[in-house]
Amino acid sequence: MSETSALTMPPPEIERAIRLSYGQAMLSSIYVASTGGMFLIGYALKLGANNVQIGLMSTVPMLFVVMQLFASALVERGVSRRSMTIAGALANVSCWAFVILIPSAAGWAAPAVKVGALIAIITLVTVFAHISGNARGSWLGDLIPAGLRVTFFGRLNMYAGIVGTVFALVEGAFLDRVRHMGIGAFGWLFGFGIMFGMLNALLFVPQPDLPLARPPAGSRFVRLARETFTNVQLMLLMAWGLLWSLQSIAGPFYATYMLRDLKMPFLGVGAVNAVATLTMLAASPFWGRMVDRYGSRPVLIACTATLAPIPLIWLGMTSARAVYAAIPPLNLLAGFAVAGVSVAVNTLIYKVTPSVGRSVQFAVYSSVVMLGAAPMPALGGHLPGLLHHLGIHADLRVTFYLAVAFIAAAAWVARRISEPDSLPTRELIRNLPHHLRAPRPPRAG
Repeated sequence: MSETSALTMPPPEIERAIRLSYGQAMLSSIYVASTGGMFLIGYALKLGANNVQIGLMSTVPMLFVVMQLFASALVERGVSRRSMTIAGALANVSCWAFVILIPSAAGWAAPAVKVGALIAIITLVTVFAHISGNARGSWLGDLIPAGLRVTFFGRLNMYAGIVGTVFALVEGAFLDRVRHMGIGAFGWLFGFGIMFGMLNALLFVPQPDLPLARPPAGSRFVRLARETFTNVQLMLLMAWGLLWSLQSIAGPFYATYMLRDLKMPFLGVGAVNAVATLTMLAASPFWGRMVDRYGSRPVLIACTATLAPIPLIWLGMTSARAVYAAIPPLNLLAGFAVAGVSVAVNTLIYKVTPSVGRSVQFAVYSSVVMLGAAPMPALGGHLPGLLHHLGIHADLRVTFYLAVAFIAAAAWVARRISEPDSLPTRELIRNLPHHLRAPRPPRAG
């Protein structure tokens, strides 16, 4: 096991870890595509979930983001980040076996009991994901040299998204064809995902477990957590992240509205979403080059502002035909902008956090952002009913329109973030058409 830092490790060892991470991104995307998103919502609807319960299925797990603080405390005490990542990932995947068993183990129960069991298990899945994710995030900070991070995260998103999108479409077609199996079809799908989740977890084993950069003598978890709030740039990024995450008021309801209210098939929903995802993947390398050239800040500002008005298109989406006609073209723009947001944030957060105490700062950032946004999906589930009591006719789309205000506010906050080596946003916007037309420069060597 290597005891050197990533910057002095032999290049083949770095390259092996990067290649394994790319493989994991693809395996993990199959796992996530098979167990989350529209399939999890479809499963909950089959169990009898209503709007409020769909919202709670997102809200309750978000409350347990505090497990990242627990994980970061273990990391700072010297617990192996690789061991935590592996253990958390294996436990996360294993919990899906209990999800599969709900219809048979609780077949006698009322829908509320079944949905409650699903929410409880998904919460446990999320707890282990937070533990594994925090340890892995800190580990990657030392494993991937700073000069490679933009390319690394861009390719990671690209590989994961392509594979995940393809499997979401294939699996959507599968579920549409086996509707006669009822809820049992979801069990086969989740079991398929479990296999890939396990493979993903096992690929952490051959990666080098780098020693943590130790804090100065006398430093402890509480001190490191307190120092997080003196990191001004991280605080500004945290404010952006909180506002961006408040759009989760609409998060679980796009699929709910299409599947239940518009009666769209899984393949149709998957195809609509695939346009955004594939565009995001194709655009990630482009935005990596833009971040290298202009900096993360201008990319974050421009892309967040572009995304703000897009949910308003749902005002006219009252039929499946309207969705098929209008949403895919708009998702081309949305996917392009989301790619910029993703690459910029992933790069910027490593830039504004120090190696010493990074796991703690990651945990504090995630906890504040997710706890602040946690009530939003539950509020979204209640909102149509609350408006009906006030005499206002509204369906789930009202949550989509509220997301516009939160994204616009996030764009405003992004302008307050400082990045000394970045160029003005207006320069990026002015030159963007040229960069889109220009051929990609040949790779050196």
